[in-house]
Amino acid sequence: MTYKEYKPDALLTPYIETYWTACGFQGPKESHRILPDGCVDIILSLNSSAHFELIPFHPTIIGTMTTFCNGSYTNEVYLVGIRFRPAGFTAFCRVPIHEFTDKRIDLALVESLFDERFYGGLPEKETTTEVIRHIDSYFIRKLKDVFIPEARIVYAIELIRQSNGVLSPDEIAHKSCLSIRHFERKFKAAIGTSPKTFSKIVKFQHTCDYLRMNNDKSLLSAAIDCGYYDQAHLIKDFKALSGSTPSSFKL
Repeated sequence: MTYKEYKPDALLTPYIETYWTACGFQGPKESHRILPDGCVDIILSLNSSAHFELIPFHPTIIGTMTTFCNGSYTNEVYLVGIRFRPAGFTAFCRVPIHEFTDKRIDLALVESLFDERFYGGLPEKETTTEVIRHIDSYFIRKLKDVFIPEARIVYAIELIRQSNGVLSPDEIAHKSCLSIRHFERKFKAAIGTSPKTFSKIVKFQHTCDYLRMNNDKSLLSAAIDCGYYDQAHLIKDFKALSGSTPSSFKL
């Protein structure tokens, strides 16, 4: 199966992180492990076969994940995904995003983010490039009704990402000029998880990259360099978030 990412239009980059496709032909049933990244995705299966428990041609929202999940694929695979930046989904669809955390739900059952302009033009697209352009153009038109996320929450998200998840919620709230209670409530409404959980996921993602690029480093060195208390905490977080040990992420 071939995985590829596509950049959104520059106007959409505050809200959409990437579009992605997964295409190919699978013989026997194959499983694929998906790791948490702190983002919300919308996925469409653009052929007649159901994959990952998706209904063909029906957009499915994958809420913010706090642990890994497994998807299975058979026969021909043609998936298209929209990965929103943290707080990006709620800019287009004002729903309590925390209700979707660790869930996958038919978007039509929640709110009509897509209308006939979207569905009507999609089946006629013959190439992946045309599909991505169609989705991109649709969201550009939606910008006139976009709900701008609160600047202090956006700033807090960037603080967490820039620090690779090592700042405490109290530090982030203080730097964002928010009380801790107000910060935690608004953050969960926009992201789907608490600041602590989101920071844990960001630290995990950073450590995955660290291990791939530094396969000669010991797990103790990785734990110290990536902000864990010790090696035991590193292993515990990896098992909780990925179902695997840190060593399995070394190239």
